[in-house]
Order: sequence, then structure tokens, then C-alpha cells
Amino acid sequence: MKKRTKKRIGICITAVVVVIAGVNIYRSQSQYATADLEYDDIVSTVHIEGGPVEAVPVEPVEEIAEDDFTSMDDGPHYDIGTYPNLVVDHASLKAQNPDYKGWLYVPSLEISYPVVRGEDNDYYLHHTYEGTENVTGCIFIDSGCAKDMGDYNTFFYGHNMKNGSMFGSLRKLLSDPKPITEDPYIYFYTEDGVYAYRTYSFHKVPPKSDYFEYSVTQRKYWDYVDMALSDRAQDMSTPIDKRRNSITLSTCNGSGEAKQRFLVHAINVGFYKPA
Repeated sequence: MKKRTKKRIGICITAVVVVIAGVNIYRSQSQYATADLEYDDIVSTVHIEGGPVEAVPVEPVEEIAEDDFTSMDDGPHYDIGTYPNLVVDHASLKAQNPDYKGWLYVPSLEISYPVVRGEDNDYYLHHTYEGTENVTGCIFIDSGCAKDMGDYNTFFYGHNMKNGSMFGSLRKLLSDPKPITEDPYIYFYTEDGVYAYRTYSFHKVPPKSDYFEYSVTQRKYWDYVDMALSDRAQDMSTPIDKRRNSITLSTCNGSGEAKQRFLVHAINVGFYKPA
């Protein structure tokens, strides 16, 4: 009798575990589907119009002076000549969500999403652009970074979703870097103009890493760029002009105790005003 009882208890426990796992999977899939529908509606308002736009670069008002403690990479303030003519209704997106800061577009990785900046870094981990509580969250700029993209390095965060949404496509670079090496450009469209960046490094790091520290001085920023170059998983052959600021895309990589962060670093190669 005792053996039968233990067996029945074991079967019951297994059944409960299976049911709970099934419910969790259903909830996740349901939230994925809800988020996909929401973002599909938003993305449908953004489109490429015509061919590439001839880029007219706008140089920074104030140059960062060279210091004596290290040498600066020589090289012109080059530009890429053109950028995709992505039509974005910034006014409507901002009316929908006052936290809206711009539209992130990474053609090679099929990333095309609105970007927000909240009062903290917690809310948009679990809320979509429209404010719906959802595991997919929203792509957001670190709340500690400047609102005007004026920092040496601006952090963009997004979830590594299993269905490839948000920053889910970044993990593909570990097994196949070809997309980003063939088209290394990242664009951030704002009301003020278009920021163009070129990827120069991508790699994995521990969750608690110096890579998440703000570069508050020129020296720290230059050290940061050098560190990212030394840790790169692939040589991107990107010319580096340290007078230009950068962005870093960050997402989770792995799970449990093995969970790390996957970073993509890109340096500014131009700021363009709309015609």
C-alpha cells in the first residue's frame, strides 16, 4: 500500500508540474502574441519612402579637445553619404507616449522599434510602448543617460525574446556575424534629425561589468572604446574617431547562473537634419 501511495503522489506531483509548465508557456505565448500585435500596429505607421537620402552632415557645435594623456585616432569626421529614408511620425508617437525619444532602425538585424526613456530602468522592462504590462517590455534608453543623446555613450536596452522580437536578433551574431559585418550601420531617428552609427564591436560580458558604467570624462570614454575593441568577438574594420560619441545596445544572453549580457557598440558617423 505504501508503495502504491508513493507512486500515486509521484504521479500527482508530475501532473501538477506539467500543468504549471503548460500554463506558463501559454501565458508567455499569449503575451508574445499581444505584444506582436501592438508593435505590428506601431511599425505599420513607419515606412521607407523612395531611395536613400543624400546625407548632409551637421558637424557638432563644439569639438572635444584632445588631452595630453593619450593620443587621439587621426581621421576625418567622415559620413556614410546616405541613410535610409525612414518616414516616422514623431509627433503622433510622442502623443501616444510622452516618454518617446526616437525610432531605432538596424536594417541588418531587422530591428525597427520606437524607443522610450523612462524615469527609471524598471518600468519598461515589463511594459510595452502603450503601457501594457507584458514580458516583452519595450526598447528603452538608460534613465541615467542624457535626454539629448549628448553623452559620450548612450545605452539602449531590450529583451532577448525567443521569438526574435525586441533585441532577440542580437544573439544571432555569435553564430553568424555576417549580417552586421556586411551592413554595420545603426540609425536613430528623432525629431531633431537622424543619428547614424557604425558597429565597431560586439561581445558577451557578465551582468555586473565595467561596461555599464557611465563615461563621465573624455578619458573614461576613450578607455571604454579601447576596452570594447579589445574584447570584440569579430573584427569590424570600423575606423574609430574618438571625438565622436557612441551607443551601446544591451540584452540578456543565456539563463540562470550562466546568464550574461550581450553588447553591441557603435560609433557615431554622422548627424543629419531632415530636408
